[in-house]
Amino acid sequence: MKKNIILIGHGNYATGIKSSIDLIAGINSHLFAIDFTENDSDVTLKEKIDHVINEIIDQQILFVCDIAGGTPFKVAASIANFNENMELVAGCNLSSLLEAIFQNDTLSLDELAKLIVNATKNSIIQFNKIEVSQVKSIQEVEDGI
Repeated sequence: MKKNIILIGHGNYATGIKSSIDLIAGINSHLFAIDFTENDSDVTLKEKIDHVINEIIDQQILFVCDIAGGTPFKVAASIANFNENMELVAGCNLSSLLEAIFQNDTLSLDELAKLIVNATKNSIIQFNKIEVSQVKSIQEVEDGI
C-alpha cells in the first residue's frame, strides 16, 4: 500500500522540492506540499496540514520537514505523535525523497521513514576536484547523470 508523503517547510521549500520530484519522477498522487510562508502562523499551518489530512483520511502519512525543531516540524510532531499511522522525519534531501517515492509501496511506514534518513546520510558527498591535465577529453567533464 502506498504511503502519503507530506512535505512541509519554510518559504517555498515544500513546493520547490515537489516540483523537482515531479520533474524527475513524474507527478505522484501520494505526494503533497505545504509551504510555511511569512504570512502563516503555527495555527494557519496546522489548518493547512489538517486540510490535506482530511483528503487522505485513514491512510498512512509520512511528514517530511525541512528543519528539525522548526515550526513545521513542531506542528507536524504534535499531529504525528498521537497517530500510529503517521511518522515524521526532517532534514532530508531530494535524493532520499526520490528513493522513497520509488520504494513507497515496498516498505512499511516506519521502514520508509528510516530509508529516507539513511539515504540522506549516504547521499551527501563532497566533490573531489581533478587536475585539468588528468582529463582525457572535455566529454568526461560534461557528461551528467
